[in-house]
Amino acid sequence: MKGKKRKKPASIGAAQAKMINDLTRKFMGNDVKLRLLQNSGIMINGLEFTFMGESSGKASDKGFAVSFACDEIDKGRLTFSTITLIAGDDSKNRKVVKRLERIKKSDGKYIYQAKFKDIAIPEENRMGKKERLEQLLSGKDERFIFKVTPGYEGEEECEVLITFYPYENILTGADTMYKKVTSNLNYYADSLKK
Repeated sequence: MKGKKRKKPASIGAAQAKMINDLTRKFMGNDVKLRLLQNSGIMINGLEFTFMGESSGKASDKGFAVSFACDEIDKGRLTFSTITLIAGDDSKNRKVVKRLERIKKSDGKYIYQAKFKDIAIPEENRMGKKERLEQLLSGKDERFIFKVTPGYEGEEECEVLITFYPYENILTGADTMYKKVTSNLNYYADSLKK
C-alpha cells in the first residue's frame, strides 16, 4: 500500500449527532443522569476549588447529592467543612451553602457528603455550542457550579473521588471523577520549574 493516502474519517454534522443522540436515548432509555465536567485543576490545602456538573438525562425534582471519598478522609488527614452550590434555573442563579457531613459507610470507611434534595435537575440541555455559549454569557446557564475548600496536611499528593448522583436514579445516573489533592501551596509554581 505504499504511496496510497489513507482517507480521513468524515466528521459528523449537527443533524447526524442529534440523530445518534436520539437513537441512543430510544434504545438506552432517558433516565435522570448527571455528569461532572472535567477540569485540569488540583485541590490545594486551604484554597477554594471549583468544579461543575450538569444534567445528561431527563428532569427530576427529587434532587441530588455530592460526595468525596478517599483513604486520607478515612485517616482524618483530608477534611471539608462546606460546599457552595450555584445553580442556574434559566432565569437567575441560586446560591446554596451546605455543610459537608463526614459519614461512616457500612464498610467502615468515611465520606463527606452534601444533600441537595430541594434543588431540581433540569432536562439535559441539547443546544449547540454557539447557543450554549450565548446562554453562558447571558448568565442563564443551567449547570451546577460547586465550590469547596479542602483541608489537607498530608506530605504526599492523594486522589479524592468526587461522586455526583441524582436521588431518582442513584445507580446508573451517577458520575464520578478523581481529583488530586496537595498540601503544597506552591504546587503550580513548583510544577513550572520542572
